[in-house]
Amino acid sequence: MRQADRQSALLEAELIGAALRYVAVADWFESRPFARHRRDGEAEAMNAFNHVEAELRKAGGRLLRRLGHRELVLEQVLNGMTVQ
Repeated sequence: MRQADRQSALLEAELIGAALRYVAVADWFESRPFARHRRDGEAEAMNAFNHVEAELRKAGGRLLRRLGHRELVLEQVLNGMTVQ
């Protein structure tokens, strides 16, 4: 396997792991009852969510830049969000 292919495969694996962590935390965060008995419950949940979101953005950004697809994907997303 070429070095470039190996590097891309590692970035893809990192992105998949970050996405799975993000989904797990987002699902937990959205489905859990409001913890009134814990003052820091909401802050703890938001910190966890923010942490995995940052991981996902970092991993995704690295892979998109590595593959040279960042602008293409961004254009597709923005076009898909346009109300027609």
